[in-house]
Amino acid sequence: MKTDRPVEQLLRWRLSQAEAEAPPAPRAARLLEMARPWWDIWPAQFQSLVERLGKLQVGYGHAMAEPQKSRSGHPVPVMIVRAVEELEASARVLYLSARDGRLRLRFQLETAPTPAEPAYEVTLISDATAKPLLSARASLAAGNEYRLDAELAGEVEGSWEQLKVTDRMPFRLILRSEAKGG
Repeated sequence: MKTDRPVEQLLRWRLSQAEAEAPPAPRAARLLEMARPWWDIWPAQFQSLVERLGKLQVGYGHAMAEPQKSRSGHPVPVMIVRAVEELEASARVLYLSARDGRLRLRFQLETAPTPAEPAYEVTLISDATAKPLLSARASLAAGNEYRLDAELAGEVEGSWEQLKVTDRMPFRLILRSEAKGG
């Protein structure tokens, strides 16, 4: 192997090879389509899920006959959308921080499907307006516990700054499996 070629020339050659092998860039219309949230792409499915989610009632009580494992706060209604099924469930918020334009949320599914999904696309739905507040990826930590870190709109952050995990949450969740196509 010859070593008298300058490294810069070798890097330029490799860059030209990579450019030749790269697929063409998507058109602007496709980029815009990819940036649309799922509820804009499938409005009928979204509306159906929101209606079902709105009808979900989860029980909460300090003096329940069978104590739950977690007593961190009020349960949050959840719709889990997987490739072949839609499940109604609930979750407990274990940690919530709405500061500096970020939402950090940790929640545990009370009745999780098996096998557990490694991640979900989580859509927070306003309890008051039934409108989507944000959508972000939540990753599985352990024991049906998921963690989410996302950008948060200023008006939502202001109303959620003082929120504690023991408070009734102002949102419901739609969890979409990342393997789910639509």
